[in-house]
Amino acid sequence: MKQTQQKSSKDESSPWMKWAYVGVALIVAVAMVGTYLSPLFDAPQKAQVGNTALIGYTIRDEDGRPLVTTDQSLAASEYGKGNFVLLSSGMEVPVGAQVSGENIAVLPVLYPEIGGFSGFGLLGFEVAAISQGLVGMRTGEMKAVGLTYGSNDLAMNLSEEDANGIGLNFTEIAVGDLVPLGFTTSPDISMNNETNEAPALRLGKVTEKTADSLVITHRYGSVDVTLNGITG
Repeated sequence: MKQTQQKSSKDESSPWMKWAYVGVALIVAVAMVGTYLSPLFDAPQKAQVGNTALIGYTIRDEDGRPLVTTDQSLAASEYGKGNFVLLSSGMEVPVGAQVSGENIAVLPVLYPEIGGFSGFGLLGFEVAAISQGLVGMRTGEMKAVGLTYGSNDLAMNLSEEDANGIGLNFTEIAVGDLVPLGFTTSPDISMNNETNEAPALRLGKVTEKTADSLVITHRYGSVDVTLNGITG
């Protein structure tokens, strides 16, 4: 009888011990899964005023056509269609900053070769629009930032003589054609009639043409901005 009771006591306690082991194992497993998955539930960092953002971008004209981009796939697609587009690299932009309209930010051009130019030029109020648009964006997010120019239509009215003087062929040029324009922050001219620094490239479009004059505008419609990271 004593042996039977002892055996019965051991058998009754065994399932409880098994459940205890299983319970501990489940707790450990849940803790480990929570540790590994927690980064997936962390919200991406949000850009705030005073931060510095690393961005990718696509600058589009008023018709939505890409002119400058950091997106290699988009650039390849546009070249496949026979369209001209500049391939650039990302840039750092202060978030929520007020940028003077007189400033020119020069974006490096990786392709194609643009001899005689320092890069592509963004005007101060275009940079300011991008900077303000970054506020509240999260890393990895993309946003289309509209560009507005107020009373400044950024239009140049050129006579036939002036157009030919800057290297355009007045006879052959047509409405809708893209033309290169050079801008510099230094208006000083050296003795050999060359500026002291290579000008920044702006892509203008012929919007009007008459028998003896034409109008070139160099304003753009929007910038697709991708927030790649926040560095400060």
